[in-house]
Amino acid sequence: MKKVLFICYYFPPMGMGGTQRSAKFVKYLPQHGWTPIVLTVKNVSYYALDETLNSDVECRQIIRTESLDPLRVFARIRKNKHQSVSTSLDSNSHSRFSSILNRIISGWLLIPDSKILWLPFAVAAAIRLIRKNKIKLIFSTSPPHSAHIGALVLKLLTGVGWVADFRDDWTGGESQPCPTKFHFWSNRLLEKIVLKYSDAVIAMCDGLRQSLQQKQGYTADQSKFVVITNGYDADDFAGLTTISPNSKFTITHCGSVSRVSDPEPFLRAVSNLFQEQPDCITDTDIRFFGTDLFSRLNFLAVELGLEWLIRPTRYLPHRQSVEQLMRSHLLLLTILKTSDEEVITSKVFEYLASGRPILLISNGGEIARMIRSLNRGAVCRPDDIEGIKRTVFRYYQLYQTGQISFAEPLTITQYDRKTLTKQMSIIFDQILQRRLE
Repeated sequence: MKKVLFICYYFPPMGMGGTQRSAKFVKYLPQHGWTPIVLTVKNVSYYALDETLNSDVECRQIIRTESLDPLRVFARIRKNKHQSVSTSLDSNSHSRFSSILNRIISGWLLIPDSKILWLPFAVAAAIRLIRKNKIKLIFSTSPPHSAHIGALVLKLLTGVGWVADFRDDWTGGESQPCPTKFHFWSNRLLEKIVLKYSDAVIAMCDGLRQSLQQKQGYTADQSKFVVITNGYDADDFAGLTTISPNSKFTITHCGSVSRVSDPEPFLRAVSNLFQEQPDCITDTDIRFFGTDLFSRLNFLAVELGLEWLIRPTRYLPHRQSVEQLMRSHLLLLTILKTSDEEVITSKVFEYLASGRPILLISNGGEIARMIRSLNRGAVCRPDDIEGIKRTVFRYYQLYQTGQISFAEPLTITQYDRKTLTKQMSIIFDQILQRRLE
């Protein structure tokens, strides 16, 4: 079996979508002749931890190193105080403080991010692993973008092949803006160096691929830029595809609530709907599962008088979140920042796999085109409160009359994690073959 070294800061038992991309590649690569060896960080103070994700990678070789970044430092402080390092940020004010401090340090003091303080430990461990296991290929994934800096150092020191995977843009998105021009141009320089020296660049969606190509320049080898999307794992739906929805009309949002995924347009539309159609109130249930990063959800619920209805729940173990999708009649997805509309959030693939209709609130982008082309729901603009209200009421009426229809689950096989991992293995094989020629 050929061996590949995965450099990924976010990895189980850390939760949320960013960890699952790497974990699923690691899970299925051995089916295609590759043995992944994972290099990640030891326990950190993080938004959400999900021990159930370990089952995907329990038979793989995983090396966890120390780090001096804030999330790791605060985890050590909590451990020394005999606190559980598995407590999520939702329930621990100490960890909320560590998160705020981490954002300040990442944004202002360290370039490209605070995880650069992980690299001395990661690079030293990686060199030992490469020599001991005769590894010929590295896979690094970002964010954090400092993971690519570590991979760049390893490529220059050892000459191994290198695949750089981008889940988000580095210097193009609004979700992590640079605070000053100095920060921006420093990050842009590092980004261009990474794009130049990597043997292949994987983008999570086509909009991101185009952005990375433009920043590298069209004189570069454009064939090295490839799209491999996120997806769904059919194993996560095992035993759940026959579940019936709840008795009440259930609208579910799974995933973090943030500035990018602000639910305000949806909640204002629902508030207006209930004022006009009070009969809807008694048999409607609205559920938010995930981390409310800025306590935005509770604030809006109180402001709009919906605190009695909105049921926010902190991060659920992944399989439980999939079950909640299957128990729903309508799935909510919001993407409000214009420059992030070309990025496909990971949750959309499990939404699509569930077969439940999706209400996307966005100005457009790849997800909107995907939902329309697959006929899997409705798309409304964030400023069209009336349109959102009418759409919710239309699905409510279909629910009342028993005419709401669901697609067959797990039929979009092009987004199956097994299929996507096969695509990744082909890229690995091509790089290895070119290096042997």
